[in-house]
Amino acid sequence: MSSGSENYSSEFSDIFGSNAGFIEELYELYKSDPGLVSEAWARFFAGLVNGEPTVNGNGSYASYAPAVSLEEQAKVSQLVQAYRQWGHLGARMNPLSQGIFPLPEKAILDIESYGFSHSDLEGEFFVAGFAGNKRMPLKKLIDDLKEAYCGSIGFEHQHIVHAEARQWLIDRIERRPIDAKQKIDTEIKKRILKKLIDSEVFESELHKKYIGHKRFSLEGGETLIPMLDRILEKSGDLDINEVVIGMAHRGRLNVLSNTLGKPLREIFSEFDDLSIYSKLGSGDVKYHLGYKSSYQCPGGKSVKLSLAPNPSHLEFVNPVVQGVARAKQDVLYARRRSSVLPILIHGDAAFSGQGVVYETINFSGVEGYRTGGTVNIIINNQVGFTTSADEGRTATYCTDVAKILNSPIFHVNCEDVEAACWAVETALEYRNNFGYDVFIDLFCYRKYGHNEADDPSFTQPLVYAEIKEKLPVSELYGRQLVKEGTISESELEELKSHYRADFETAHRTRKPGLLGEACAMHGMLRVENVKTSTSLEVLKRVAASLVDYPQDFVPHPKLNNILQKRVESLDSSDGIDWGFAEGLAFGSLVLEGHSVRLSGQDCARGTFSQRHLALDDYKKPQTYLPFSRLQAKESKAAFEVLNSTLSESGILGFEFGYSSVASDSLVLWEAQFGDFCNGAQVIIDQFIASSEAKWYQLSGLVMLLPHGFEGQGPEHSSARLERFLQLCAEGNLVVCVPSNAAQHFHLLRRQALSRIKRPLVVMTPKSLLRLPEAASSAKDLYSGEFKTIIEKDFTEDSRIDHVLLMSGKIYYDVADALKELKNPRVKVIRVEQLYPFPQFELKRALRDLKIKKLTWVQEEPQNMGAFSYIEPYLRIKTELKVEYIGRPVSASVATGSTKRHLSEQRSIIDQVLDMLGQKK
Repeated sequence: MSSGSENYSSEFSDIFGSNAGFIEELYELYKSDPGLVSEAWARFFAGLVNGEPTVNGNGSYASYAPAVSLEEQAKVSQLVQAYRQWGHLGARMNPLSQGIFPLPEKAILDIESYGFSHSDLEGEFFVAGFAGNKRMPLKKLIDDLKEAYCGSIGFEHQHIVHAEARQWLIDRIERRPIDAKQKIDTEIKKRILKKLIDSEVFESELHKKYIGHKRFSLEGGETLIPMLDRILEKSGDLDINEVVIGMAHRGRLNVLSNTLGKPLREIFSEFDDLSIYSKLGSGDVKYHLGYKSSYQCPGGKSVKLSLAPNPSHLEFVNPVVQGVARAKQDVLYARRRSSVLPILIHGDAAFSGQGVVYETINFSGVEGYRTGGTVNIIINNQVGFTTSADEGRTATYCTDVAKILNSPIFHVNCEDVEAACWAVETALEYRNNFGYDVFIDLFCYRKYGHNEADDPSFTQPLVYAEIKEKLPVSELYGRQLVKEGTISESELEELKSHYRADFETAHRTRKPGLLGEACAMHGMLRVENVKTSTSLEVLKRVAASLVDYPQDFVPHPKLNNILQKRVESLDSSDGIDWGFAEGLAFGSLVLEGHSVRLSGQDCARGTFSQRHLALDDYKKPQTYLPFSRLQAKESKAAFEVLNSTLSESGILGFEFGYSSVASDSLVLWEAQFGDFCNGAQVIIDQFIASSEAKWYQLSGLVMLLPHGFEGQGPEHSSARLERFLQLCAEGNLVVCVPSNAAQHFHLLRRQALSRIKRPLVVMTPKSLLRLPEAASSAKDLYSGEFKTIIEKDFTEDSRIDHVLLMSGKIYYDVADALKELKNPRVKVIRVEQLYPFPQFELKRALRDLKIKKLTWVQEEPQNMGAFSYIEPYLRIKTELKVEYIGRPVSASVATGSTKRHLSEQRSIIDQVLDMLGQKK
């Protein structure tokens, strides 16, 4: 070998052949710290550097006793790696003797697979630093590997690509058996037992008091409660200010009582239907409700707690919680991600089966949506309703979808409660150190099936025969602590009787719940009238920021021309187009101290290349946000425009959650095409349209939905206006179809400046983005307001014979046709706000007209669009006949044929002319 060389790869290959890779790894360890290798290896590498290596002819080192072949040493290294990667296959993580979902063969962990026999167990090998050791007898190494990786926790972490994070976990996992031998603090053990007993007695007493009531009990998974308690206690040490929890219905009542501290009397009032919440709005069932409280940490710090309400759509609360957490971090804690901890509690079948889980995991590391990591706990009942795991998923574990992240997965046996508590504490430390999610797969079972009225033995008879004989975890852990002398039998009984006594007292004194503040505004139908105009000076300052590039920024030449023309349009007669008016609305709000957050697929540029609010350098990789310079030094206002992941449900749910917290901000989500909102229908139905009525959860979220028939086919024409109008009631939404740039400007500003927050649905245009007639003057912006209806008389005298009502793009087609007629005596009313319907404005417009009918004109098929919603309203309120002009009923939204589309558009105009008695 060449003396003094630092690269021995070729020499290693010549001497050691297939073992060269192992020797290279060993040499790297020696170079970093000679103490990590045995004395023999150290002498060899020292001799290597000096040109004096000594090797026996059989491939063993002369100075290494007892002699161990390189091949055997390499196999030991592979064995250690096998346990680190596959040890979970041999872990005792299932509390049931017969796994509902059997694991694959674990022969990879057998010593025979590596050419060893039992006679080799006393041999001593280099162990590459396992558990801090240099070398160990093979028998002890295997025993320690089994204790670390095949105990009550099965670990998956080898998919983590960040070496530092992976090694951090390995160190803690392999040190855990040693740490476990050091006694856990007695007071911690007693608190764990108390939380287990509280959890179990809560369920068993409810079962007696409310026989047959659905409550989706936690029995079989009570370990969750002490796990949450350990997270909250550790939060105080990690500078966490708030914890936001999201979960489905199983175990929710238990979490509300024993984690968030919701008074038992309020829970009983909901069982007895005495709650005042059910009298205002529609309310919701008790196991869907949320709650807010605080947790007093042992060190004195108070951590705020909130449990987000959630319907039976299980995992759809996930992105909502992430949005809530992000907004709290941004608004309350100066964007410090560690300040607010999201905790998501899942069911195994839903976690592996519902796509919104993947959508949420996928954007968790994207900059505009990061929350600094989430602690995920899967209550793994090993069955979903009646569906066994092998029918519910293809993957080995329900958590396999989580492997797309640099996140560890801990599979934990619920009956080893101390191991479960170690897992959540380690998860919290990992989250705070590395900013990634952690997943804890809590293997447990359901005691009573899907709900308490269900008989699960119909579909899983063998499993439920075993479950029927299971003792509660509190009983198992209580016996363990009595046996080890931590508590006495009398102390154990006192803990049980004390909670039962509190339960009985609360049940006797139950009363209606208290009314929350949010419901005071529920059902107010009118939209708040606010001043939305601003000064020309403000508009010019906003416009100037579009082209006030940093010195080292090179704009795209074509885009620079577009932006320069926009700035000039403030002083010209050309008019301000839609995209510029929208930008002026955003910029003026930031100047006035209101944050603006816009997200969606490709929304920074805009699907139709109309926005351009994040500018990319033409020469080098850097991005400039023009409105970022508008923020006043004393203001906390910020401007964000974010190209989202290709997700509708996940991202819309996130922005809904964000808007529910950031009430002083304008939060917008834009669909790439309005039709794509149908991919988020659960979020729209269960949260955006109804959360105020069900949970008194307010949101000012804006949904921008490109809508209009342009001949682009059925998937790019309609945002399904009819669906939103069908959801409208009790003032829950605002639905608008603005028809010019100024209307859009004032509508956005009205939404941001209103104190009463309701979700706003905006049917935005495509062709109108650049239509000259849809542009507006600067004066329209700095001195106008949003008009719920816009009237236009097409007559040379005061007589009106016909009234046409319509919304959106069709107005410009109709107006072009009417301008060609001689004195048609027609009034056209554009209904810019469909809900809440502008009844007073419309009555005023019709007050002095002597007409017998109204005609509604639309582009959409008759069974879609606004007609079905508006016809009965107009007929009843005006007592006039209402006629329809538009496309006939259709199963599909629009045609895919350009020729047919143009023919249908001409037909609508021809129907208008026919009604007026004009020739086609």
